[in-house]
Amino acid sequence: MDRETLIQAITGLVTADPRIEVAWLGGADATGRVDARSDLDLMLAVESEDREVVIEAFEEAFDRVVGIRHRHRFVEPHWSGFDQAIYLGRGLSDDLAIDLTIVPTDTPLERRLLEVDRHGEAVVLVDRRGWFDRPTRSDVDRQVAGIDRRLARIRGLHPFFVSIVRKGIDRGRDLEALDGYRAKLLAPLCDLMRIEHDPARFDFAFRYLDRDLPADERALLERLAFVPDASGLPRRVDRCQAEIERRLERLTAARRAAVQEAVASAKPSGRR
Repeated sequence: MDRETLIQAITGLVTADPRIEVAWLGGADATGRVDARSDLDLMLAVESEDREVVIEAFEEAFDRVVGIRHRHRFVEPHWSGFDQAIYLGRGLSDDLAIDLTIVPTDTPLERRLLEVDRHGEAVVLVDRRGWFDRPTRSDVDRQVAGIDRRLARIRGLHPFFVSIVRKGIDRGRDLEALDGYRAKLLAPLCDLMRIEHDPARFDFAFRYLDRDLPADERALLERLAFVPDASGLPRRVDRCQAEIERRLERLTAARRAAVQEAVASAKPSGRR
């Protein structure tokens, strides 16, 4: 079974279950980046009380039509807070996994993962609620607030993180230092690059960098990421620290200028 045939089979399954109010494909299908190794990100919107029964019914139907050779149900919360399960179909490659997410129908609009500027244009399989009658876009104020929180966190923790990584190096704890470097310095640098170049997806971390960052920024991140051995780590820590501090200063100045411009251009309220 090829990918298109699998999508047709899944469309038939979700259409036949009236408890599934909305169904769509996200991920590569929504962003137009499908290739030979793309999986299926299947999103189903159901009433909260129907979540378990819908998952069980979907598994039973999918096993009957396609066959399930491996499955994993996440016990811990998905990063979005939704129920999630992953399936490998019988006779299908491991790449063509079905990543199923259940979205309760009472989920607020801003948490449904529908924003076209962040998640692309979903491939709609079923829409009994009109969720896709018009495109959903990110709330600008909410995005700005999220970026401000991320900047404050990076700015506040940066001196401590640099010290932690350098202590690991000086103590000869190479793996500990490497892990700290990637999580505490390289990841914040990636966040700052995203805030500068792709603020709509400032929190996407290292995903889709080939699409979201300029080539020179990606090249810098790659040079800093691929540490050949322990002796190469201190130089990269120095460069990463300098890049973070330079970008924090630049972003802080830019945001201050934006606020000043907004204040200067604000119209009087007319009240005295």
